[in-house]
Amino acid sequence: MNNFNKLDTGKIGFQQKKLFTLSSMGIFLDGYDLSIITMAILVIPAQLDFTKMEYILVDISSFVGMLIGAPVLGLLSDRIGRKKIFGLDLIFFVVFAITAGLSNNFIELFLSRFLMGIGIGGDYPISSTMMAEFSPKKSRGKLLISMVGMYWLGAFVSSFVNYIFVVNAYFWRYTFIIGGLIAIPVILLRFKIPESPRWLLSKEKNYNKYNKKSPKFYTMLIFVLLAWFVFDVAAYGLGFYYPVIFSALGFKDQFRQIAEISMLISVGGISGYLIALPLADKLGRRFLIIGGFFIMSVLLILGSIIKITGLYAVPFYFLFVLFEQWVGAVTLFYPTEIFDTSIRSSVQGLATSVSRVGAIMGIVLFPLFPIFKSLSIFAAFSVLGLFVVIFLAPETKNKSLEQNVETYTASK
Repeated sequence: MNNFNKLDTGKIGFQQKKLFTLSSMGIFLDGYDLSIITMAILVIPAQLDFTKMEYILVDISSFVGMLIGAPVLGLLSDRIGRKKIFGLDLIFFVVFAITAGLSNNFIELFLSRFLMGIGIGGDYPISSTMMAEFSPKKSRGKLLISMVGMYWLGAFVSSFVNYIFVVNAYFWRYTFIIGGLIAIPVILLRFKIPESPRWLLSKEKNYNKYNKKSPKFYTMLIFVLLAWFVFDVAAYGLGFYYPVIFSALGFKDQFRQIAEISMLISVGGISGYLIALPLADKLGRRFLIIGGFFIMSVLLILGSIIKITGLYAVPFYFLFVLFEQWVGAVTLFYPTEIFDTSIRSSVQGLATSVSRVGAIMGIVLFPLFPIFKSLSIFAAFSVLGLFVVIFLAPETKNKSLEQNVETYTASK
């Protein structure tokens, strides 16, 4: 446990800053990709002559790819090392973001976004694990939350790019391709990052006691899977349809105004992370995840009852996005803090995959019901999440990864 004392008690140095930049760019690209399609899907079905089912399948294509890519590449990260696939996963993003922009029919677009999703999904366990394993214990929460917060910076950039190109009827071709081009320098720089010292040591030592799964191990596994799954049902069930929601609530066919509102919603997400930054390592992870689920539940219940429309819907969803980020950040990096190095990336990959099932469920559920009925359904999921985290969420602040493993998941 003392092998990493210098790393755990040190300050955020050049190495951590460089790793943060390159790790967070994967989350940034995820935010860009999953947000760019929300505007594009307003026009693609008519231009490429989609059926209703094809519309839904394109909507969820990236998530299906992530569902597969996250556990596979997460497992490989534990088996052959973080560094070896730290750049390879984004190659999927570059190639298939470009082919998505060049697509001329349903099959081409679906396959492109599905294969791109494999790369994005794989980046979740690798990037978050690398960042956790290099971070000082007293600032690990701040670094991980900052990294996850890059999702909304990517969402903001996607809204801005949409705003620039929406004057063209086929704007989505340009916006898809731009996302792929952004990833190229990130790939080149990632190959220069050193291997995780924790992973290197895990290959030298006998970790049999961590391979003997205790009841508390399975309790924590259920917690990370269920909390992230429930969160993503509501978060993506709404987040994936903000342009559609605002189009239905008074901004129909006002594409530039919808893009402006989407940028404002992204600012709400970024603000949520900025508020959470100083709280993660002071008040702790439990405060953020319980407080976030509570406010999400309250807002969704009120929204389903009051039925806000027009301009009043903008501050409502701004606040929802702001506080949901408290939950989104913590659920994403919990697996990296409480599971052993030998399986850390694999568990993170599994949790990511299960969360994508929740995201797909939310995305499929939303179009099946009127908007305010969907809010009530998502409110029920948020309340379930609140009870889960009240009873199961651990506190991991200011402890080394090894201390958290000993406390929450290791066999005695």
